[in-house]
Amino acid sequence: MKPPGKVCQRRSGSVLSAKKISDFIIEFGRSEIQIPEELDFVCSDESLLRDQLKILQMLFRKERDKEASSIKVLNSRLNNVNSEVTSEDKSTSKILKDKVEKHKQIMAQRREDKLKVMDEVAEALFKSCNEKSDVDQNKVSNKEELDNFKEKRDSNDFANDEKKHKRSKLSDSIHEKVEDCTQGTNKSSERGESSSFSKGTSLIDSYESCSTANSRKEARDKAIQMMQNQGFEVSVVEPGNFSLKYALSAPYHLFFTRVEKSKETYNQPTSITFPEILDISLGEIEKSLHINFVIDVGWLCLQYLLAGQRTDMLILFGDRVDGEKLSLNITIVPIFMPTKFGCHHTKAMILKYKNNGIRVVVFTANLYSDDWENRTQGVWISPHLPPLPESANPGDGESPTGFKKDLERYLNKYKVPALTEWISLVRRADFSSVNVFFLASVPGRHTGVEYDFWGHRKLGCILSKYAKLPPDAPQWTLVAQSSSIGSLGPNYESWLLKDITSSMSKENPVGLKSLPNFQFIYPSLENYKRSFDHRVGSSCLNYSFQLHSKQEWITQWKATRTARDKAVPHIKSYTRISPDYKRIPWFVLTSANLSKAAWGMDGKSFYIMNYEAGVVFIPHFVIGSTTFPIKEEEDGVPVFPIPYDLPLTRYTSEDQPFATDFFSL
Repeated sequence: MKPPGKVCQRRSGSVLSAKKISDFIIEFGRSEIQIPEELDFVCSDESLLRDQLKILQMLFRKERDKEASSIKVLNSRLNNVNSEVTSEDKSTSKILKDKVEKHKQIMAQRREDKLKVMDEVAEALFKSCNEKSDVDQNKVSNKEELDNFKEKRDSNDFANDEKKHKRSKLSDSIHEKVEDCTQGTNKSSERGESSSFSKGTSLIDSYESCSTANSRKEARDKAIQMMQNQGFEVSVVEPGNFSLKYALSAPYHLFFTRVEKSKETYNQPTSITFPEILDISLGEIEKSLHINFVIDVGWLCLQYLLAGQRTDMLILFGDRVDGEKLSLNITIVPIFMPTKFGCHHTKAMILKYKNNGIRVVVFTANLYSDDWENRTQGVWISPHLPPLPESANPGDGESPTGFKKDLERYLNKYKVPALTEWISLVRRADFSSVNVFFLASVPGRHTGVEYDFWGHRKLGCILSKYAKLPPDAPQWTLVAQSSSIGSLGPNYESWLLKDITSSMSKENPVGLKSLPNFQFIYPSLENYKRSFDHRVGSSCLNYSFQLHSKQEWITQWKATRTARDKAVPHIKSYTRISPDYKRIPWFVLTSANLSKAAWGMDGKSFYIMNYEAGVVFIPHFVIGSTTFPIKEEEDGVPVFPIPYDLPLTRYTSEDQPFATDFFSL
């Protein structure tokens, strides 16, 4: 050991303090300690110092090796973690990619399924009647044309997505929160078997609480301003003027929906928008009944707002496409069909006014925007039907056509408690001014007294009693026109000739057995490609190659005279036309497509699958004659409005009907 008081000194004679020795040791500890052969300072115990330096050297080596080992372990762990994270990221990325791809496939399939939904009814009917045929599906003759068509179809997807996005923005705007326009609220209707949600504070909700005409006008103006701010071309008919247009439509009161992209239709005397049906000039609506297939409640509420009307609503429907919360004044009742192949396809409404009178409207459009924008639809509006006096008998107030009892019978078939009030309103109303027949279908097997109450058998009874034709009747072509056609059997004789053509020619002179020529109007592929609706329009057209292979009697949709040539026809109409295209003996406007499900099938019982509703125009009750003029006025009788051009346009050898199969080729 170093003697006490002794210190180490540099050979130059300077003294090394303990701190300097410590710094020296630390400095060397950072690297390998090298013990010099010869010290450059003087130490009293040089041997001891060398021994101590050697010990320090070993300790530092040990610590350094330990530290290096720790770093190596740490690096190894880090590498493992990085490897696991990378692997996990790759796995997560693959899962997300798989989910995205699966979602794309699901959405694509949904689009295809939607186009074929309506065809299921026809196919099921075809099978249910055990009518089997082995008909090869038609092949596409022009592959290049179809490829171009598909390319155009696909390019339209983006535009349609933009359109839906715009509508979503519109819905958000109309339903955004605003201050209530009044403190008062109307008492809501009884709920029954309804679906409802709590009332919010949106513009629609605030509008529903408006108790004065002025407050409703302010809310209406705000809604229109919102739509314009969102970039929508708002062309709304100002309320308060429709009563004059309605009066001028006498004696037929038959209208066609205005086509948004066809300006020529805007000022036509027979053009109509939905808010015009609700127009205040016809009366202030207290409550309304809507019976329909597809509904968009948000869109329907907007129509009342644009019309400046506020009402309690009862809605019977088959399918709902919106998710809007219901205001307290709206009651909705889904109608469940007895078979999965049936369809609640009726389109009708009853409006009750504050003076207790009612009005019935029968039309061909669903209650959502697409059906009222650029498609051809038909609308019949009844006169105002005032209430009968308290002293009236149950049979009083019937129309010459029996419209009242037929409508009441139809409503009773629903067996919906919420309809009790409406059935009572119909029973207490005066229908004596109604000049058309009510023609309906209800699902079930009808026998006995009900055998002739529904479908084509009801139409046959009406025609056999009231329609008249001259001796050349077989030359008056039977013309059917609809947006869909079912599986009608292996040939023309199997159902069309036996049931439909037979019932629709009951007006033939007694003893005449010849049946008329049959023509069916349906859009060609070229009609569809030129239409305003394009891909959107496909949802209202339902036809397939397999059906067309056995139905070669169709003609093209052409409506240049009414400026609706490019408006896809969702209207359904049936009539007979004279050889010179100047007269018709009757006309049917209905929701019923040309299918067994809609019109019914004869057998031991009369079997129908759908709910349908329409009206039948018979000249005797409308103009006191045997035929309607369709080309020019006759003796002051106005021309009956026909939606399509005459003569009919036949398919050429190069034409083919639009078919849903084009979307799967």
